[in-house]
Amino acid sequence: MSDNKKMTDEEFSQMITLLSRFIDTEMDQFESWKFESEYGVIYVNISMYAAGDSSAYTDVTKAIKK
Repeated sequence: MSDNKKMTDEEFSQMITLLSRFIDTEMDQFESWKFESEYGVIYVNISMYAAGDSSAYTDVTKAIKK
């Protein structure tokens, strides 16, 4: 992906902050979404439980703006 298409650090932080807010206010146990992108269909699964070893996940907590 070219650098001019990448999200800025601020955009990434905003996305994670809004996702955290969504999880705290709207989500029950899980969400399963799909959407079209220029690369094809993208599937997003958000869950309270790890799918496999939790060490495989990147912790983005520090990106959340309080």
